[in-house]
Amino acid sequence: MYELLSGNPLIGSLRDLEFRLEVGRSELRDLLDSRRSLYHPFKIQKKQHPYPGKKRLEKSAAKTTKYRQIDNPVLQLKDIQTRILRRILFRVLLPDYMFGAVGGRTLTKHAERHVPNQSTTVVRMDISSYYPNVTCAHVYFVWNVFLGCPPPIASLLTQLTTFNYHLPQGAPTSPALANIYLASIYAPVCLASKSAELTITTWVDDLLFSGPRARTVMNTVRSVLASNGFRIAPEKREILGPKDEKVITGARLGRFQVRAPHRKMSELRAAIHRLAVGAVPSEELATYRQNLSSRIGHIASLNVKDAEKLRRQAKASGVSVT
Repeated sequence: MYELLSGNPLIGSLRDLEFRLEVGRSELRDLLDSRRSLYHPFKIQKKQHPYPGKKRLEKSAAKTTKYRQIDNPVLQLKDIQTRILRRILFRVLLPDYMFGAVGGRTLTKHAERHVPNQSTTVVRMDISSYYPNVTCAHVYFVWNVFLGCPPPIASLLTQLTTFNYHLPQGAPTSPALANIYLASIYAPVCLASKSAELTITTWVDDLLFSGPRARTVMNTVRSVLASNGFRIAPEKREILGPKDEKVITGARLGRFQVRAPHRKMSELRAAIHRLAVGAVPSEELATYRQNLSSRIGHIASLNVKDAEKLRRQAKASGVSVT
C-alpha cells in the first residue's frame, strides 16, 4: 500500500491534483466557498462498559458524563477526503513504529512488538486532545514542507482537510495526517529511545516505550511535544514495572505471546454466567448475545486459546455463542 517518496513533490501542480481527485478546480473552489456548511458537528457519549454491574453503574452515576466531539464532514467532502487518503496519503511510507490507522498493522502486531520486554518496564504516554490541537498550521507544514507540495496546493489541501483551524474528528484523512505530523517531529524521541535500547511504538496519540530504561525517555517526549504545541495527558500516563500486568491498547503482554487481559476474561466469564442463570432480561437477550459473541471474537483476534476457553465455558453452561 505504501511506497517511498522519491524526493519529488507528492502533488506538483493543480492539474495533478485534479487528476488524482477526479474533481475540477472550479468544483473545489465552489466547495471551499461553502466550507462553513461542510461539517455537521455533534457529540456522542464516550464508550460505556457493555455489561455494567451494580458498582460500575453507581460509580458512573456519580461522575460527570463525558462526550466526544465528532466534526462529521458532509458526504461530498468526505468523498473527496477519502480520495485524498487513498490516492495521495497512502503513498507516504510511515515509520515501522507507527501502528494506529496504518493498513495491515493490527492491535495484536502492535502489542507483539513489546512482548520481548514483558518482564521489564513499559511506559505509556498519551497526547492530550491530539486532533483538536493539530492546527491548520501543522497540517500546512505536512503538505508543504514534509510532503513537498507547492504553497497553493498545500493551502488547498489544508483547507480540504481541516475544520475550524484544526484536524477534524471523523474526517477520513485525519488519522493519516496526525501520524505524518507526529513522524515529522518524532526524530529526537527515536534517537533517545535508540540510545536507551528501547522498543517504541505509537497508536495515533498513544505513545509506548518498553525496556529496562524506558523511564529515561519521558522528559524528551514531553519536551518534543511541548515545543510543537502539545502536552501529555497526566491522567493517562502509565509506568508499568517488571511485576505489573502490561496491557497495551487492549492486549496483554504474555510471557511469550500476546494474551487477552485478565480483566476482560473475567468480565466475559461473568457475562456468560449471567446468561446461563437467566439474569439477562428477555428483551435484551438478542443484543446481549450478539455483543458477547463479538467480544469473544475480538479475544480470538488477540489469542485463539483464550477465546476457546470462553467458548468451552459457554458450552458447558448451555449457552450458545458463535
